[in-house]
Amino acid sequence: MRIVTIVLILFLFPFFGIGQNTVTGKIIDELGLPIYFATVEIDDTKDIAYTDFDGAFTLESEKDFHWKIKISSKGYKTESFFVLSGGSSGEIVLEYNEEMRKMLEGK
Repeated sequence: MRIVTIVLILFLFPFFGIGQNTVTGKIIDELGLPIYFATVEIDDTKDIAYTDFDGAFTLESEKDFHWKIKISSKGYKTESFFVLSGGSSGEIVLEYNEEMRKMLEGK
């Protein structure tokens, strides 16, 4: 009986993770510095994630892939792009917006 239970658990274990699709990545600025608390969201859903102190994020959704995600943070231009499959998106660079550029230039 114990063997049957173990086999059933091992057989059903992969099905527990099927419902979630996951993408990870890191958000940095033009200087290569991590952006803290940037918003990463999937268009037309309520799925949202925020970057940590290192600029890293993990975005999970039950929506199947071919996501259009939007990344935004105060002082930076909002970026949108498509995610075709899960895994790591690597480093994503956000550009400064005009207000931030003027502030950095001291004008």
